[in-house]
Amino acid sequence: MARTFEEIQNAFIAGEVKTQHLETVVFTDVYASDPAKVVDACDAAARIRCANLERQTGVSLSKIKESRIDNSTRTPDGRILAGIEGKIGACLVPMGVAGPIRINGQYVQDEVYIPLATNEAALVAGVQRGAKAINLAGGLTTLVHYDGMSRAPMIEAPDINEARRFIDEMQTDPNLISRLRPFVYDPFVRLERIDPYQLGTKVFLRMTFKTGDAMGMNGVTKASADIARALLQELPGWKLVTISSNLCTDKKNAHINVLNGRGKSVQTEVFLSDELLAKVFKPGVNGQSVQRTVFHKCYLGSCLSGTISGFNVNAANAIAAFFAATGQDLAHIVSSSSCFVQADATDGGVHFMVSLPCMELATIGGGTLFGTAREALDLIGCAGFGKSVDDNNHVMRLAEIAAACVTALDLNTACAQAAGYEMADSHVRLARGEEK
Repeated sequence: MARTFEEIQNAFIAGEVKTQHLETVVFTDVYASDPAKVVDACDAAARIRCANLERQTGVSLSKIKESRIDNSTRTPDGRILAGIEGKIGACLVPMGVAGPIRINGQYVQDEVYIPLATNEAALVAGVQRGAKAINLAGGLTTLVHYDGMSRAPMIEAPDINEARRFIDEMQTDPNLISRLRPFVYDPFVRLERIDPYQLGTKVFLRMTFKTGDAMGMNGVTKASADIARALLQELPGWKLVTISSNLCTDKKNAHINVLNGRGKSVQTEVFLSDELLAKVFKPGVNGQSVQRTVFHKCYLGSCLSGTISGFNVNAANAIAAFFAATGQDLAHIVSSSSCFVQADATDGGVHFMVSLPCMELATIGGGTLFGTAREALDLIGCAGFGKSVDDNNHVMRLAEIAAACVTALDLNTACAQAAGYEMADSHVRLARGEEK
């Protein structure tokens, strides 16, 4: 029976309509399941939730309620996916642009702008000045040398000897991967390797997959589950402990990701002369002073603090702003900002290098398909996705641009710190409008 918005809202307040069913109820009752009205139904459901939250708390949420992103879809069987659960509106983050920056890479051989969504003053300006120096040096060389997404189920053997036997068998079976690939049903997910580890009766299976232009976590989770089921059918007395054992390692700082790679591994380099450094940054900044700053800050200081994979100036700043602008999973900032910076003084300059071993990003899936993120991906030539698991130039281009963003900011901030108090003075000026 058809109902009005007001009737549905009253039913929702009374608890007669559950929040997870709200979009579907609006879609069927108000819009008669018209496929053209999916967005309207999701928007109405968000407004109903937000209005109810205002009523319960007495707090005005008008800006949240009026801000919205269309990230709703409808599955082939007719189910509505609202994008996230319990949606009440959207939040807004200021977006700036830096560049263009010249990239001489495998997938980028031109100048590109870098969109950055952040509330932090001086960040965009920092990337801009780093990009200026890179451009004057002839551009940034970039290299993507690893592509793979991992998930690591943990299974349990009846005893330690059985666990070892199984691992030895996996490591010596030349047909293991080809035998297990048929259990991966997604055409955009392909099993590449399995690395087994033993702790007592527990066996960790770190599975690595190619995932096309997707970041791939949902795809590899399903594939890992299907492979684990197939393996356990051949292992009487074994059982699944968890489909994700934290050896993947997802959304946490982990040195296994640094050593083995996860997502995309990217290297960058640029040579800058002493003359260029003094011109762009400050007189007195040169290859020796930049090398000294980077070593003592990024390595001596980081080692003393016990930092894991954070041997950089401020890589997380660049990754966070770039990820927010392009619709990435923001929790992957944790691992994607694992970064090693090197500044080797040369005769008359510095060889500046950045290594990002586990950058997890995508051009399809999640927030990349909608709203401002889609426009930002269009801006940098990364929107879209390939026709096969190996056709992933879009995301490889995105990885090179993200690495360029990190390099520009770390170069700028390292040079600012090599110039004494310049970083502190510029932050006060840009963030507070004050002179030192």
